[in-house]
Amino acid sequence: MTKLLAIETSSDACSIVVSVEGRVSSFHEVIPQQHSKKIIGILKKLMLSAGLNFHELDAIAIGCGPGSFTGIRLGCMVAQGLSFSSGIPTIRVSSLEIMSEHFFKNYQAKDVVTLLNAHMKQIYIGRFKYNKKELSSYSQMSKYVEEFDISEFTSDTFFVGAGCELVKDKLKGLNSLIYPHYPNALDLLSIAKKKFLQGETVGPEELLPIYISGEEHWQKA
Repeated sequence: MTKLLAIETSSDACSIVVSVEGRVSSFHEVIPQQHSKKIIGILKKLMLSAGLNFHELDAIAIGCGPGSFTGIRLGCMVAQGLSFSSGIPTIRVSSLEIMSEHFFKNYQAKDVVTLLNAHMKQIYIGRFKYNKKELSSYSQMSKYVEEFDISEFTSDTFFVGAGCELVKDKLKGLNSLIYPHYPNALDLLSIAKKKFLQGETVGPEELLPIYISGEEHWQKA
């Protein structure tokens, strides 16, 4: 049986899931600046509910950002600590991809743009394109809000994330679907299951926060 722990603390939402062969125990709540006070207690309750000890896990998945520096660092530190102490591999996932996964799974979205406030008048942008079965390409970047250009998007594009508020005036003309959505560990779990089966795990020393500068692209061969 595959046993996974998924932790996503890159936003105001604290989101954690324990999965044992499809049976899920989960917590998802918007608790700004409370993550550090509550995360250990939440983890213990979920593991108890799942009937697991930490050393019985097969892998720990973590939303590595971008997002709240404090939240990302906390999530990575907790995952690293558990990984080092129990010898469990980890799975790194972009928090921008986690948000897009929700709309691919539940709305069959083919083109998802995730937006997060990067502060200092900047915005994190992730664009994820899907074929019928899986993610086919992505790009991630950070830009100044004033540089955000809607010319390459269409009314079929889903815009997701708290960063939508920063560019809402620009989005009005697109007539697109807009969702002020937080990353959810249930969506992280969906991605982590695929990565685990494909052997895409890393050791705790490689579990570092994702910071975006410039632009990153990936295209499926």
